[in-house]
Amino acid sequence: MIITIKIGMSIFALLSILLFGGCSLLEKKEENPYVRVQDYTGKEFRLANGDKNDKIAEANREKVISGTEAFFLEKYKTKVKVNNIVGNKDGATVYVESIGEPHFHTFVVIPIDTQENVRPEGIWTQEGEVEGDIESGIYALIHEEKLNKLNNYLNEFIKKHPVVGRREETFKNTSSTGYTTPYYYIINFGDSLNSYRDQYLRNPETKKEVYHKQSQSLTFNPEDYRIVIELFMKEENKEPDQKIFDELEADIEKMDGLPPGLYTVILNDNYIQKENGHSQKDNTLMRGIPDYIIKK
Repeated sequence: MIITIKIGMSIFALLSILLFGGCSLLEKKEENPYVRVQDYTGKEFRLANGDKNDKIAEANREKVISGTEAFFLEKYKTKVKVNNIVGNKDGATVYVESIGEPHFHTFVVIPIDTQENVRPEGIWTQEGEVEGDIESGIYALIHEEKLNKLNNYLNEFIKKHPVVGRREETFKNTSSTGYTTPYYYIINFGDSLNSYRDQYLRNPETKKEVYHKQSQSLTFNPEDYRIVIELFMKEENKEPDQKIFDELEADIEKMDGLPPGLYTVILNDNYIQKENGHSQKDNTLMRGIPDYIIKK
């Protein structure tokens, strides 16, 4: 994939702003740009210089949706659901998720010309982005049992500590991070799953049991996969708790039976920036690049 680092969903939001907005500053500034993570759905998410095209795209919503759905069916043999349409400098960024398995979140860009015409025939996406997100979904199918162990652990951790994950609407509306849950997401960087992706493109109905059986002879290089775990403090005006973070980090480090990859662990305070989806701040606690937790 062309993006070499995706530490958090907020980082992807920033890259999106740089890529499609022309600068890292949003057009509008609010007195209080933050919102509780429990309240944030991503509907406030904006890209720089995109207000005009946002209105044009919304006025042509059905055209944007039908064009996006047709693009994914033709190029990727994938049925998708359009979750959010956000104007950018040259058109609109369309955030989608696949319907069925493998499950993944990704995006495309639909151009809008100077005559304010929406041009679905010109839909494009960042090189390797959708392919990598498909592979992330396949990776999750292959490692379903191991991911269930991580899911069960995180569900119990949330019950025992005053922390939360993101609302499902948040990552549906703002993220293109492949296989994504409220607590973590998976980014694929290597090419070990290229043949599995190609098989999917030939036959999208391939069952997960087939992928799992074929993967038995595959050696997974941890360097090829990033599993980013990101949680938030449950209460407002609470700094990220060092003891909670230390426990989460230690548990992940000592846990056996997790999928192979490089793990990042992040604990934020309770707030997300409304318009750009940023969550990481000066007070964020994080273990990641270059000191990942490595699982083989």
